[in-house]
Amino acid sequence: MMSTEFFRKVKLDNIEVLKIKLDFLDTNCYMIYGDGINFLIDPGSDSEKIIRFLEKRKINPDLVINTHCHFDHVGAADSITRYYKIPAYIHQNEEEILSDQDKNLSSFFNVNTLLLKTYKVLYGKEIKDFLSKKIDIINTPGHTPGSIIVRYGDYLFTGDLLFKDSVGRTDLPGGNSKQMKESLMFLKTLEKNLLIFPGHGDDTTMENELKNNYFLNH
Repeated sequence: MMSTEFFRKVKLDNIEVLKIKLDFLDTNCYMIYGDGINFLIDPGSDSEKIIRFLEKRKINPDLVINTHCHFDHVGAADSITRYYKIPAYIHQNEEEILSDQDKNLSSFFNVNTLLLKTYKVLYGKEIKDFLSKKIDIINTPGHTPGSIIVRYGDYLFTGDLLFKDSVGRTDLPGGNSKQMKESLMFLKTLEKNLLIFPGHGDDTTMENELKNNYFLNH
């Protein structure tokens, strides 16, 4: 279940971010809206409550982007996209994860339905044009082969790559510690002023992580 009263609102450059904390594995679902585009990142569970949350605020998403296809990040994507009649996007290297119930961990939670029946594919490091707005999509493997980070303006959504003072696991299906290190090295090349919104836990800044995150300093 999800508490629809637990959210954090951040506003910068006419863009607002709502972080909806899902009780299932404490996954963060994000609604980014304003500036002519509204999109949802990682609706992992509790689709009915997410919909009520958005309708209460009169927000309709234009699309869904999944940072990767583990169950706790993609579990509600199919219901959300069907309800709003919008597309969902995953990286091409996540298709194997999505289609395998053991690899996406849904079998572990006794969920036996296909998590996302229709979707569109992203291909890697690209600047995607959604409704005439530029969104940076960057493939950062390590947690899973097709894990991506999503940048919009000075917001960076890191999925299960980077957390506040920590990083994602590499011992789950699709994990690769060598690739994780390479993806973390890439993060170190980005601007320090970026606001970081991870797949779990508190938001942070790139500057804070470069100073305090052990995994970015060793």
